[in-house]
Amino acid sequence: MLVIGDQGLKAWLNWLLIDRTVIAPVSGPNGLILFQPVQKVDEIAMNFQNAALSPKDWFFARSEVLFTVTSKANVHSEGSEKSGGSPAFSTPTIVPAKIEREAVIFGIRPCDAHGIALMDKPFLASPEDTLWKEKRDKTALVGLACTKPCAECFCTSMGSGPHDSTGMDIMLTPLGQGFAVQGITEKGKKLLSQAGTQERDFSPPKLPEVKVVNSKGVTEAVRRNFNHAYWDRLADRCLHCNACAYVCPTCYCFDIRDYQEGERTERVRSWESCQSPGFIRAAGGHNPRPAKGARLRQRFAHKLLYFADIFGAVKCTGCGRCVKACPVNIDIREVINDMAKLGS
Repeated sequence: MLVIGDQGLKAWLNWLLIDRTVIAPVSGPNGLILFQPVQKVDEIAMNFQNAALSPKDWFFARSEVLFTVTSKANVHSEGSEKSGGSPAFSTPTIVPAKIEREAVIFGIRPCDAHGIALMDKPFLASPEDTLWKEKRDKTALVGLACTKPCAECFCTSMGSGPHDSTGMDIMLTPLGQGFAVQGITEKGKKLLSQAGTQERDFSPPKLPEVKVVNSKGVTEAVRRNFNHAYWDRLADRCLHCNACAYVCPTCYCFDIRDYQEGERTERVRSWESCQSPGFIRAAGGHNPRPAKGARLRQRFAHKLLYFADIFGAVKCTGCGRCVKACPVNIDIREVINDMAKLGS
């Protein structure tokens, strides 16, 4: 197996920083870990449980310009303002957002790589999201196996695990001193060609224990209990703060707005939540989900039912962030367990 020492890893990361954007976990105030672009290797936090937010916002930013439209008015043409008409406009120029520099996300946990792979399903389905695809094509994921899962984690119940390399380009596993290195994709193996790895025998580390949630049959259970009063009872304590959506590595509800300044218009996509009271309100004012219970059900049904029906996978990685973030202790693990018990 390939192994790289601590100094060798640092040298490799310095090489990556020369001509790539490196996004890595960084320790902020009060020990909060967030994925951010780094300028120096010493900024990277190596000893952490998990980041407060997944690095999905590199691919699906909290707010980002999708394209810019420039339309220049020709005030000297016939029918212009002088003759009482409207100014004529030249053919608008549309400039899509572009990613000029390749990137590496270093230190991503298996649950978050799993989340990005799940988001690939809708964003790369026809018609594909061109900005998402460009970012995916130009970004390599360097995973860091999880040795100390959070108490809220249940990743093994959702198709992943602390040492799962699925969705990674490169996987690193801490060995106490140094790391075991696994090149998974051609993109990853190409990057590793510049790393000072060595062949060495070692004993694989023991897998950490993770809480188990019985998610078998959850899709049919949600379908069976779709109209159950359970959702209204659960929603009685929901504040609709949307914290669960914003910390989730697989939520992708968004709003789109146009911002115009002179002859230039930017189309901007920003995070939203299906639990916001006005999220699905139609132009005429009709709201198909006016009740809190229906909006809360939408969140869980999208993850556990709709997404599974369309894409063949449950849209939850078991990272536990929503459990930790909820101020009123709404727990997706309990919801999954309750679904199995109700109406059975």
